Amino acid sequence: MNFQEEFFSNLGDKYRDLHLKSVVVSKKNETATITFLYPSTVEEIPPENKKEIFEFFKNRLAFDKLSLKVKFLKVYLEEKLIYKSIEAFFAERYKLVSTYLKPESVKISINSIDVGVEIELSSRLNTFFVEHNISSELSKYLKNNFLTEFVVTVKENGQLVDEVDIENVEMKTTFKAVKRYNVEVVKEFVGKDFVTKPEYLSSIKHPKEGVIVAGFVSKVERRDFVIKKGKREGEQKAYFTFELSDDKGKIDCIYFCPKKYEKPMSALEDFMYVLAQGDARLNKMGKLCLYIEKLALATRLEQEEEKPKMEYTGKVVEIEKLSAMEQDNMFGSRDKYNRKIMGKQIVVFDIETTGLDDQTDQIIELGAVKIDNGNIIEKFSTFVKPTKSIPREVSNLTGITNAMVKNAPPIEFVIRDFYDFTRGCVLSGHNIIGFDIKFIKREGENVGLDFDNDLIDTLNEARVARLKISRFNLGTVTKALGISLEGAHRAWNDAFATAQVLLKLNEA
Repeated sequence: MNFQEEFFSNLGDKYRDLHLKSVVVSKKNETATITFLYPSTVEEIPPENKKEIFEFFKNRLAFDKLSLKVKFLKVYLEEKLIYKSIEAFFAERYKLVSTYLKPESVKISINSIDVGVEIELSSRLNTFFVEHNISSELSKYLKNNFLTEFVVTVKENGQLVDEVDIENVEMKTTFKAVKRYNVEVVKEFVGKDFVTKPEYLSSIKHPKEGVIVAGFVSKVERRDFVIKKGKREGEQKAYFTFELSDDKGKIDCIYFCPKKYEKPMSALEDFMYVLAQGDARLNKMGKLCLYIEKLALATRLEQEEEKPKMEYTGKVVEIEKLSAMEQDNMFGSRDKYNRKIMGKQIVVFDIETTGLDDQTDQIIELGAVKIDNGNIIEKFSTFVKPTKSIPREVSNLTGITNAMVKNAPPIEFVIRDFYDFTRGCVLSGHNIIGFDIKFIKREGENVGLDFDNDLIDTLNEARVARLKISRFNLGTVTKALGISLEGAHRAWNDAFATAQVLLKLNEA
């Protein structure tokens, strides 16, 4: 019998609501800390009961020269709070799941020992969970948030296979290739064994460990403080602050300096170009700062000359006319819609990309249809050649390979043709406000074109239509409306299906 079993055996049902969380022994602080959890529905533990528990462990545990602490933490386990924490987890780490996570797909069961979480997934998402061991990762995340054990299981629902719109999936950070460049260390200030491929400061937007950056120093300042606690209490210590900037961004830096490095750090001056390594963390004021671990004087190596850009000499995408008869077959004799459709030209489009980051990822396919007064009249469809390889995960999900885009036109040509195709039209698509239009606007701005068209997002249209569905991704919506979606996760197929959704939802 271990001491936990002995505790409950000796004190009986009196403390049935207590759960032993941990026993932590710290030789450094000469303490042994026992932590109990208890639910928020239980009244505060009276001082006499706390004393009884303390005496029980003090008499049975022989911690030589260690002071004993017993802590009692009240845990607020509510389904809404747990679900919000699950949402936060996926929003931070797995945006794909976050997009389609709904309360009805998550079952939460709370008991006195642990919390069970069952998540219903499509076959492909289930495989994704297994491959990345997400259940275990989520369990640990929830445990840290609620201080109790979580058991996370997944349930595969084969009927959801075609309903999960995963063309824009983000597999952790696999799709986000950090752009780096080369520098050379000239003189080491702090540390050694430097990695000489820094990333641009503009990519450091959130707390991140193991940051490697380079740039010019400014606003160097040395400060001294007195240590107030611990074995070195009263000792004076120095720290240095400065601003680091490159041609894309800047960040405040701080280095708590051991005495042996005070001399080289004192040589740090404005306008020096340095290589810095450390952790990006929020300071007490909530500002993102780089806490330096290594620092060296450096020089940036010459980059290879960029290949001269090809000149745009005319259209690269052929516009295909579509037969109105095909549309009549789809919709029968009904060809009247509300004012949102009638008397207007609307371009419904969809894109496939190398990832989810609308600042660094690239378009690899663009598909669209033009609706004129309720009739689908034209087709725009093309692959786009990116400047980097398509990640394997993207190819697996979309079917688009590097070989397929090898001879495709570059985006600076395609976006001009798309601008001409959409001029004077309303732009529409499924979740375009949250995703697609950001890529289109960015690529347009790069060549001096402003996509300022009015927008209709069929995701919002479907939500206000009160369809009897719990998910509003394109696959689910088309199924609910009786519209065929063949070859999903390809730009043209999704755009064509979305156009039918738009018309169906706006019938007169």
